[in-house]
Amino acid sequence: MGLKKIFHNGRELRAGWRLLLFCILIVAFVYAARRGIEHLVLPNGVHPVSFIVFDGVLLAVALIATAIMGRFERRGFAVYGIPPMRELFGRRFWIGGVWGLVMPSVIILLIFVGGGYRVHGLNLTGAGLVKFAGLWFLANLFIGLSEEILFRGYFLYTLANGIGFWAAAIVEAIGFGALHYYTKPHERWEDWVAVALLTIFIILALRRTGNLAFSIGMHAAFDFSFLYVFSGMNGGEFAVGRLLNAEFPGSTWLTGGLLGPEASWLTFLVVVAATVLLHLTYREAKWPASAKN
Repeated sequence: MGLKKIFHNGRELRAGWRLLLFCILIVAFVYAARRGIEHLVLPNGVHPVSFIVFDGVLLAVALIATAIMGRFERRGFAVYGIPPMRELFGRRFWIGGVWGLVMPSVIILLIFVGGGYRVHGLNLTGAGLVKFAGLWFLANLFIGLSEEILFRGYFLYTLANGIGFWAAAIVEAIGFGALHYYTKPHERWEDWVAVALLTIFIILALRRTGNLAFSIGMHAAFDFSFLYVFSGMNGGEFAVGRLLNAEFPGSTWLTGGLLGPEASWLTFLVVVAATVLLHLTYREAKWPASAKN
């Protein structure tokens, strides 16, 4: 194999090299952004303002890096599964949001039936309730936007272009689970598995609906439900300004323990069932158009 073929496939730079360039851009921009915001005094704990700042920066970084690579490759955002603004918060986004509300609701119901969920009233009332409801809605919207565009936009498209869609989906699922496992406190294998299964669901939604609008809505609503509405733990802490004064007594396998209900074994069952239902509801593959099948 000649030197040129190592870098070029006859049409463009090989997917592996393009992916490496994208990752270099992300690391460089994140480093620069952190230097720019390190002087900010942000709230301690699981606070919505911290999420808004960090995920807002991450979203900007993901969009800028994608725009640079798209210009280099002469591809638009839509090719990478990123919907135009007129579609981003359209029907698919809200349908995804419904899925993202129903799935945690079923999980919490099952935990409740098992004796692992109790509510002792509202955690806040009045202006405080309204304030934190708005902040957590915005924070989780930024989480959904930043993580989906960063990990399931250009990155997934290019990885699939190199190794095939389903191989890329499996790599993404394992890798995204590992990212949570190695970067969050109190992690256990259950959260890795839960995140991997959720990633498969999200990637299947992208493939069957044609872009990330559904996945962004689902991701944002799923996290909003667990963190704020049902008021579960995340990384050993309750969210500041959560809706309910809730507790999760019982076995760790049932409640998720310090990691919250996302790490409950019941989450595995619900997400697998939801993935099967998604497969039966959306039957036609619509994305990506040019990746290997």
